[in-house]
Amino acid sequence: MLIVAHRGASGAAPENTLASFELAWEQNSDAIEGDFRLTKDGVIVCIHDDNTGRVGDKKLVVVESTLQELKVVDIGSYRAKKFSAERISTLDEVIATIPVCKKILIEIKCGTEIVPVLVSQLRQSNLSPEQVVIIAFDADVIKACKALAPEYQANWLNDFETDFDIEKILPVLLDIGADGLSSNNENSKELVDAVLALGLSYHTGWTIDDAAWAQRMSDWGASSLTTNNPEKMRNNLSK
Repeated sequence: MLIVAHRGASGAAPENTLASFELAWEQNSDAIEGDFRLTKDGVIVCIHDDNTGRVGDKKLVVVESTLQELKVVDIGSYRAKKFSAERISTLDEVIATIPVCKKILIEIKCGTEIVPVLVSQLRQSNLSPEQVVIIAFDADVIKACKALAPEYQANWLNDFETDFDIEKILPVLLDIGADGLSSNNENSKELVDAVLALGLSYHTGWTIDDAAWAQRMSDWGASSLTTNNPEKMRNNLSK
């Protein structure tokens, strides 16, 4: 079961920053997960929210701002003064941190308009298709990715707490051509078994920092788990 660093090693560093991703690699994560959006000038940047207000020292709406405008926002100081140099990263800057044979989970936080830009950048990067997993809550985004770039794995995200219905989830997975399902499911082995029975993969999407929960997901056949504390989770699972 691969250990995925949620927004980087976000338990110890500001989320979705180069500092967080570099720390994740230092902690021997198998993969990093980051959130991505398009700027006003069509650049893919790494940020979860649609604006910088929660993590930044000023509030800018991502889709209404250029990369140059966004690059002046301090997105590290909200965690600690030592991170004051952290700025919003481009997809290319995040990719540059990825070691050989490690992976990136790219969560799309906007709509299908990002897909052609994303696919073009990925194909021009030094990453192999095996190093990339695209994830999104928007089923149309996953469908568009698989239609345009079937070489990249794409998993649909589903919120167990609000959308859990096996009879509804499975047809969507098949319709959009998803390679797997990623969810916050804690208790339903039935869901995991149903996904695996289709020949798809199952992933614990967000966010496991509890060793017992992680072990249960491993026993059930999950291919990966996403955690804020990759080093701690690896140590716990290796005991």
